[in-house]
Amino acid sequence: MGHASTKEKDQPFIKVDWGRTMSLFGPESVGAKFVRVKITEYGPGIEHKKHRHPDQEEVIYVLEGRGISRTDAGDQPMEPGTFVYIPADTDHTTINLEKDRPLKAIIIKAPPGEAEK
Repeated sequence: MGHASTKEKDQPFIKVDWGRTMSLFGPESVGAKFVRVKITEYGPGIEHKKHRHPDQEEVIYVLEGRGISRTDAGDQPMEPGTFVYIPADTDHTTINLEKDRPLKAIIIKAPPGEAEK
């Protein structure tokens, strides 16, 4: 498949425990072999459970809201315009500090698998 484009408004959100998420690009949509791009909204006041991706790096880019990215190395404040890099096999969680609105972020994972521990 050649290059591709999509619009957020054309993709469905899927409800998850911590809010909702949509896959913009990945193996299923464009045949991507090395990356997945999602938009995730962490619900107001929600802390995503601590987890790790054994063979997957993750980048979070915050679009809206305020939060914290927490690893064993410490907390990284998050606000619009913040990029956070999480190495593979690193325990991490995302916390939405806003009590009245979602923390909205673009999530980039490479490779694109969804395995968590």
